[in-house]
Amino acid sequence: MANPQTPPTFAPQRLGITFYIHRWAIEHRYTVLSFYMAIFILGAIALGGYMPRRMMPYVEQPLIGVITMMPGLSAEEMELQVAKPIEETVVNVRNLRYIRSTSQDGFCIVTLEFQYGVDMQRALFDVQALMNVAQSSLPATGANLKPSWVLPIDPLNLPVVSFAVTGDGWDPVELREFAASEITNRLKAIEDVYSVVTFGGYRRQFEVIVDRDKLAAHGLSILDVRDAIDAYNVSLPAGALTQGGHETIVRVDSRAQSAADLLGYPLRAARAPGAAADALQDHPRVVHLRDVARVVEGHWERRSAYRFLHHPRGGKPEVKTAIQVHVVANPDASSATLAPKIEAVARQIEAENPGLHLEEAYSNAHFVTILFDNLLEELGLAVILTALAMLLFLGEWRATLIATIVIPTSLLIAVLLLLPHGMSLNSGTLVGLLLAVGRVVDDTIIDLHAVERHLRLGRDIKTATIEGIGEVRLAVLASTFTIVLAMVPLLLAGGITQLMFVELIVPFIYALIASTIVSFTLTPILSVWFMRSEEERQADLRFGPYRWLYNTVLAPCQRLLDRSERGYGRLIDWLLHHRVANFARVLATIILGFIFYHFIGSEMMPLADVGQATGSLEMSADSSFTQTEAAVDRLTEMMAEYPEIEKASIEIGAESMLESFTPVYTGYSMPAVNGAMMMLTFSDKDERDRTIWEVMDEIQARAMAEIPGIRRLQIKEMGSDVMATSLAPVSVIIHGPDLATLAQLGRETVEIGRAMPDVFQIAANWDMTRPSWNLDIDPVRAAEVGLTPADIADQAYYALRGGLTHEFLRLPQIRQSTISIRYEADQRANLADLEQMYLATPSGEQVPLRAVADVTWRAAPTLIERDGLRRVVSVNGYYRHGHKPSMDVTMDLMMEAMAKLNFPRGYGLEARGDMTQMMDSFRRLLNGLALAVLFIFLVLVAQFRGFLQPLQMVFSLPLELSGIFFALWLAHQAFSTVSIMAVIIVTGMDITAAILLVDLIVHYRDRGVPRDRAVRTACPQRLRPILMTSTITILVMVPLAFWPKTGMDAYQPVGTTVLGGLTIGTILTLIDIPIMHTLVDDLNRWLHKRVLRRPYRWEQIAELSPEEAALIETFNAPDELAVPSAEAPTP
Repeated sequence: MANPQTPPTFAPQRLGITFYIHRWAIEHRYTVLSFYMAIFILGAIALGGYMPRRMMPYVEQPLIGVITMMPGLSAEEMELQVAKPIEETVVNVRNLRYIRSTSQDGFCIVTLEFQYGVDMQRALFDVQALMNVAQSSLPATGANLKPSWVLPIDPLNLPVVSFAVTGDGWDPVELREFAASEITNRLKAIEDVYSVVTFGGYRRQFEVIVDRDKLAAHGLSILDVRDAIDAYNVSLPAGALTQGGHETIVRVDSRAQSAADLLGYPLRAARAPGAAADALQDHPRVVHLRDVARVVEGHWERRSAYRFLHHPRGGKPEVKTAIQVHVVANPDASSATLAPKIEAVARQIEAENPGLHLEEAYSNAHFVTILFDNLLEELGLAVILTALAMLLFLGEWRATLIATIVIPTSLLIAVLLLLPHGMSLNSGTLVGLLLAVGRVVDDTIIDLHAVERHLRLGRDIKTATIEGIGEVRLAVLASTFTIVLAMVPLLLAGGITQLMFVELIVPFIYALIASTIVSFTLTPILSVWFMRSEEERQADLRFGPYRWLYNTVLAPCQRLLDRSERGYGRLIDWLLHHRVANFARVLATIILGFIFYHFIGSEMMPLADVGQATGSLEMSADSSFTQTEAAVDRLTEMMAEYPEIEKASIEIGAESMLESFTPVYTGYSMPAVNGAMMMLTFSDKDERDRTIWEVMDEIQARAMAEIPGIRRLQIKEMGSDVMATSLAPVSVIIHGPDLATLAQLGRETVEIGRAMPDVFQIAANWDMTRPSWNLDIDPVRAAEVGLTPADIADQAYYALRGGLTHEFLRLPQIRQSTISIRYEADQRANLADLEQMYLATPSGEQVPLRAVADVTWRAAPTLIERDGLRRVVSVNGYYRHGHKPSMDVTMDLMMEAMAKLNFPRGYGLEARGDMTQMMDSFRRLLNGLALAVLFIFLVLVAQFRGFLQPLQMVFSLPLELSGIFFALWLAHQAFSTVSIMAVIIVTGMDITAAILLVDLIVHYRDRGVPRDRAVRTACPQRLRPILMTSTITILVMVPLAFWPKTGMDAYQPVGTTVLGGLTIGTILTLIDIPIMHTLVDDLNRWLHKRVLRRPYRWEQIAELSPEEAALIETFNAPDELAVPSAEAPTP
């Protein structure tokens, strides 16, 4: 080890408790080693599968949805009768931040967004309690009108596995029933499975298909058919017979067990066609269901389907029609360990049921496995790079070996300390551990430098270890405490800021604590075993390969570092002569660096390509399910042309039963017959030539141009999100009372966005394009025949759309089936059929619909949005790498729209998307940065016994920010929450370097060394450890900054921030902090002289040792270059 320099030694009696800890560890080394062997065993168990593994830190989303399903009601009716009353009731719930709703035909969802960090179980209870009040304001419920459901919304809790279920030789209806019952029940029984949801295929249903003409001939309405089935399809108690000691129950059971049973149900007694009015009493005739209808044991009308695209590497793509089975895990579950259990049950089900196939259509565990492999690779690479850097800086293999042992040990302890918090291994945890590597190495470097210097003073290895590590331990503890204190505000920031970064900051802090523990215990033992005096190390050169390495690489590096120290000393000497010019250069550097801030933009969270995407397709409002299915098939064929897409799991249409609805939704809309949702699996980004955004945007552009009828297609990357409270990162809402005006403003805003080069896939959430026929009922004519508007609507709904009976068809061994009632298909096809539909009056007369109502056409909204109790239209889009970030794009879109559109009175424009959380997060983070700087300043005040001296260390903050802004601009990255968090961490690191520098200057001045001579002496001594710590941290961050692997690119700005902040910060700290020390000292002198009116002199508290005096002579420049001492009289 060539010429390592550390502060002077202290007598052992002044070392305090740290002296005894190190000595105890050395004397009880086998006890200590047993402890660390246990650490390695427990760490292997934790990493091997005990700790949950996730792609990103899990953040519970503060969303609650109130979902109401009322088939038959229009979007406007759902808004006025359901959404509006619910909003007005639940708006008073505590901690509510936003309230919005989406109403469409038959569906309504009211979404409540709370502050992040709110107790969502308590919020869910409060909303359910208020909904008991709101229920009285809603339309009456029945079999066709479902009550409102209150449930948490968590779009980030993605399915751990999705299966595409097919069956060779299976009946389609039986296959769906088997998936919804047997497969679902078997998978739900697995521990940590939250829910299992099926979608697609054919759902069993008994269809009562009524002949309009026969029904009219018997003077019956379609509602009579419904009422008759409900009256007879029952099983009811009828009392009990009691005689003596025996009792027998009596029941009425007329439930239908088959289609024949239904056909035999009587409707009512009716006169025969052509009979006189009084013939009913003389010769009553019972009309049965078979006289007016036929019953088909079939399936629900096809309004949902599922497609699975599988494109294996090097193989041909294959598209299958299947049934989807989603498996959603508990939020705290480990997908990497749960997925194999699910897979095992799936294979068992296949083995038990010949012809059945469960193919993996999506697996979140696949991406988590990739991330975990990357985690081990990154940490391993960090340890290797650290070892190489230490070998070059120290020029000695023994210290390098110790550091190579200490680093993984400290990181393992940090991982184990995460277990009580229930934290997972994820990309945030990895970045936190990577950031800690540099600091862990710093502790080791300082310890080994101290041991080495005591060895040079002639002490034996045990004494050198105890006294060397003991003398620097308190200073290192203070430095560690400073960094931890800087991190505390992030843990107390609240909101999404705290939740996003807690799994990054906590591992970082625990790694620092672990490093301290290791420095007290393991490092002394390893030092005693491996460290040797310089004379004893000469024997290592007898080994040929090591001698070649030393002479070829290590010795030249040491000579280079020695020359660097001497050159650095001369530079400091020159700067001391030109302090004013240097101060001007510092100010110019800060101003220039801060100018770059205006060119980098801002975003909430950086984009990340983790190989997953989700897509939403909406056809034109008049598209049928058949047309939508055909469009999706063309889109699937198009996606099959892209080898980057390995799998596509696509849900087409909608299922009307809530229990079959997929849990993967955002809380902004419900599925529709003319829509589709898709989850895309891409190959690993490190294995393909194009980014996920290039592929997505190309597919979206081709589909919009080549597939007719698509109104909106948006594809978004997923898997790296920690916030899901917005539908898209770029989003604005236009509010106002009139739907047609809102739709027009929305279309115009979309056109403005399409002309902007930085907005991608922009679209409005709804439009006024849904064709609608209105029945304008004549109240006089309707009253004359005894009908009300409600009677007419009910008969028309059952005849055209089809309605359900109140009672189910309950068959043994299978799920209960619904019974639908509807006209024949050729009697409900067009406008003429609507006008010719017969209505049954209370007297049994049949009147055509056109006799009591006029049919008019009008355009209706595809859905209705409300935000903050106002009608709105959302315009949503995305941003891309290489273009402006989300905040800038949103502001540009708003400014363009406000400048070019004529907003009527009562209409306005507001930002949504990432902007809803970005400003609050920035405020919390910047407040955290300010608190961190304040805490550090107060610690420095205590350490340096004054308020002015710490100013020079805090001055390193604007220097580091200059480097950070320049680095972000150079890397074309935006200023984000991740960047601000990294700034706080780098601030602690940079100030630690400044503390090491100034502390040694103060140490010499405390011993009577003149100020400038103390500066010239201390700076070269601190150059090597400061450069070593910064270089190692920078090397560890280089892969993250330039070549982030899958799952890591969301944290790429962390690497960039650390590189820019540490590189520029370290250089400027080495150059400017010593000069700032002299300027602050002069300021202190001026204040004493001009303000306090008393003399100023630095107090000497100790004497120089002979070794220190010799060291000062070695590092000082010749006398003719020396600068007059600050203590000398100044004219």
